[in-house]
Amino acid sequence: MKRVIAIVALILAGAAARAEVVEAVVARVGDRIITRSQYVARLADGLREIQRNSPPAQAAERGKQFRDALFNEMLSELLIKDRADRLGLTVTAQELDDAIARLMEQYAIETEEAFEESLRSSGLTRSEMELRLRDTLLTNKVFGRELRSRGEISDRELRQRYEAEKETYRLPERARLRELVVVVPPGADLATRVRARAEAEEAVTRARGGESFQALVTEYSDSPSKENGGDIGTVGKGELLAALDRVVFDTPAGETTGPIETQAGFHVLLVEARLPSEIPSFDQIKETLRRDAGEDAFQRDYRTYIERLRNEAYVQVFEENLPGA
Repeated sequence: MKRVIAIVALILAGAAARAEVVEAVVARVGDRIITRSQYVARLADGLREIQRNSPPAQAAERGKQFRDALFNEMLSELLIKDRADRLGLTVTAQELDDAIARLMEQYAIETEEAFEESLRSSGLTRSEMELRLRDTLLTNKVFGRELRSRGEISDRELRQRYEAEKETYRLPERARLRELVVVVPPGADLATRVRARAEAEEAVTRARGGESFQALVTEYSDSPSKENGGDIGTVGKGELLAALDRVVFDTPAGETTGPIETQAGFHVLLVEARLPSEIPSFDQIKETLRRDAGEDAFQRDYRTYIERLRNEAYVQVFEENLPGA
C-alpha cells in the first residue's frame, strides 16, 4: 500500500511540475496575472494571423516585431484592467448586448445564426468574442475617463501643425480619366490580339474624329467601368501601371491616347483634365489634420499614461518564465 501511495505521489508531483512550467506566472499587476500559457496562446494566434495575411517576404519581420511587442502589450492591457478596478468601472450585460447589436448592424448580419457562423469562420467562439469585446469596452471607458478626447484639439493647434507639416500633404500631379478597354483573354492567339488592337485603334480614330467617347465606350469597351461611361475618376501620378502612367502624364488635357497594350488587353484613354501637384488649403484637409493630430496626441498620451499606471500599480515581471528566456 505504501508503494502504491508513493507511486501516486510521484505521478502527482510530476503532473504538478508540468503544470508549473505551463502555468508559470510571467507578470502580475495587482490581483491580475499573465500566465505563460496565456502568453504562448496569444503568441501562436498572432503569428498564425501574420502568416495568413502577410507576403512571405514580410512575414518573418512582422512576426519578429509582433513577438518583441507582445509582452508589453499584454502588460499594458493588465494595467488598464487594474486601473478600471480601482476606478470601479465595469461592463454591464446590457452594454455588451448593445455592442454586439452594433457589430451585427455594422456588418449587415441579420440573425444570430449568421453571427455565430461568422464567428466560426473567424476561428472564434462566442465566449472568446464576448471576452474580447468586453475588454475593448472596458478599455474605452478607462480612456474616456482619463485620456484627452481626439476631438478636443483646437483649430489653433491644427493650423500650427498645417504650417509645420503641410508639405507632407502635397498632392501629386493628377489626371481625370475615362477608359475604353478591349480585353484580350489570357493565352489568346495572335489573330485574337490583332483583332483586339484593330478595334482599339478604330475607337481612337473615331474619338479623335469628334465622336462621343462615352458612346464609344458603350460600343467597344469590355471593362466594368463601361457602366459609368468609362469614368475612372482622378488618379495620381505613379498610381497606374507604368505603361499607362507614362502615356497619361505626357498627354494634354482633352486628348484621347492609345491604344496602350497591357496584360489585360488594349487601353484607350481620354484625359479629361490634368491637375498640377499642389498643397491643399487648410480648410480642405482640416479634418484629415484633426484625425492625424488626434492619433499622434493619443499615442503620445497613451505611452505617458501607461508609464504612469506602471509606476502607480503593484507590478511584478518574471521574465525568466517567458518562452525562450
